[in-house]
Amino acid sequence: MRICFEPIGYVEKGLPPKTSGEKKRETRYTLECKIRIYDEFLDGLNGLEEYSHIYVIYYMHQETRNKLLVKPWGEEDLPEVGIFSTRFPPRPNKIGLTIVELIQVEKPYLIVKGLDAWTGSPVLDIKPYDYYDVVKNPRVPKWFSDKWRLWFKEKGYDKIVPWLGPD
Repeated sequence: MRICFEPIGYVEKGLPPKTSGEKKRETRYTLECKIRIYDEFLDGLNGLEEYSHIYVIYYMHQETRNKLLVKPWGEEDLPEVGIFSTRFPPRPNKIGLTIVELIQVEKPYLIVKGLDAWTGSPVLDIKPYDYYDVVKNPRVPKWFSDKWRLWFKEKGYDKIVPWLGPD
């Protein structure tokens, strides 16, 4: 079965590609990104401004790798796991999904924070984030929990996005 999607827009300003040797760059939680919605889909944005957060579903157009087994974040001390146990890009289907903070709806643009898509990524769909989407204290593997605790302060998440992570 072949499945085809028509993009509804694209990421006009997203994450810049990481350059080799780069230690730190602006985090996706502080970077304001801009999504351009194509004119024929603008009516679909009506009412979206009433939500604080949305899902952005996009195509990872620059990802060329395809792996079923990965070391999370490329770190050798972590266990090798299946790609479906991670959020990493080298997937069989290059579909990205992110919950973002909706800063502003200014047709044809959405201004958001928290987007992990690159500039130029085709946007496939947008959905509102609501009460049905909240999961308190989800179960995660120990290797993820350990990394999260380390990075929460090290990367400044405790100040930038203190609501993330376990209670």
